[in-house]
Amino acid sequence: MAKPLDYNIGQTIEEYLGKQNQTKTITEISRELDIGRNSIAKHLELLKIQGLVEERAVGQAKLWSLTATPFDSDKYGVSIRDKNARHVYSFGAKALSKFGFSTETFNGKTTAEVLGSEYADVDEKAIETMNSGKPTMSHKIYKTSKNEAKVVQYFFPNFANNKIIGTISFASIIEVK
Repeated sequence: MAKPLDYNIGQTIEEYLGKQNQTKTITEISRELDIGRNSIAKHLELLKIQGLVEERAVGQAKLWSLTATPFDSDKYGVSIRDKNARHVYSFGAKALSKFGFSTETFNGKTTAEVLGSEYADVDEKAIETMNSGKPTMSHKIYKTSKNEAKVVQYFFPNFANNKIIGTISFASIIEVK
């Protein structure tokens, strides 16, 4: 029977990584905390699924760091759109930079205006949310010269004075293997 994961180990890893200025390997974390390498690896994977730590491969090494916030991750982003489905605010610079974008790339534009008409269905989901007042979801493979990943966006109506004024969307970026 498998031994349950110890919550305190995950918390200890988070605290340790939060004090570091550089990324760390599993071996370095294991030695510093005097916790078995396998236990560290299991807890890091769990923390990664939760969006609390990030892994970066450099050659054969896996380097780990604390995610400042889930939305300061290379795996998540937030966008606010107006009534015309144009982005008025984007947050998630790490995620955007993976595709060669900045937080200003989409400002005042629809996704299709930036990436091409094959992305119009993403904008249509935002419009559907505004028209129905109900959340919608978009699944799309985003491809640029820098990266390719599956992006799942969750659109929610954005209200002001009891009227829908646009959408707020949360994006999750999943690497394509």
